[in-house]
Amino acid sequence: MSVVILFVESQNARSERRFQKSLTVEDLRSRLEPIVGIPSGDQRIELLKDSTVICEISSENKMLGSYPVEDYMILRITNNNPTSAMQLNFNDSSQVEKFVMEDEEYDKLNSTVRAFKRRHNLGRFSDAKSAISIDEDDEFKNEAEFVKVGNRCEVSIPGYDISRRGTVRFVGKTSFRAGYWIGVEYDEPVGRNDGSVAGHTYFKCPSNHGSFVRPDKVKVGDYPEEDLFASDLEEM
Repeated sequence: MSVVILFVESQNARSERRFQKSLTVEDLRSRLEPIVGIPSGDQRIELLKDSTVICEISSENKMLGSYPVEDYMILRITNNNPTSAMQLNFNDSSQVEKFVMEDEEYDKLNSTVRAFKRRHNLGRFSDAKSAISIDEDDEFKNEAEFVKVGNRCEVSIPGYDISRRGTVRFVGKTSFRAGYWIGVEYDEPVGRNDGSVAGHTYFKCPSNHGSFVRPDKVKVGDYPEEDLFASDLEEM
């Protein structure tokens, strides 16, 4: 066959490679350099069968096939230049300049593996409570302090130039999302629930009258129930 399968072995790497037997040793060295990280001029190439050295491959103009190569033999490449060998030792991590980031700074990044695990409750973040950062857990806390159960309110609807009126029935944290929420019983059946979400009851109201909104969308005050049947002709 014109192709031989050999294991390339060095201090830096071990891999299975295919070589044309028509390669000259000089070309072989060039092919090996990016594989083992040893400059072609510094390479010492030995051919092994199992752990036994068969011969050294060294004649630059000879073809690889002129040596007794067989499939799955080993090409062992060592470095004849001690200085170069030290510089190119891929397995010596002490030679690598490392970037070190404080854990607190790393935790602030949103594009890391840790952030991904936190968002999806994986690994050590499998506990839903631990998956929420302190900032997320207290989100909208200040706004919620001005809202009390029993307050009449008007809720602005994001993306629409409309508002809905109702009564505050719940203020606090929930199990469905982090942060503080306001549970509202609307005057009309324009809500999404009856005060329950995912089997947990936070307050009770007629079906489709309840909804949960963020505190920043709620204004409390004197908001009487609107007469939906009043016309402009009746207003002065």
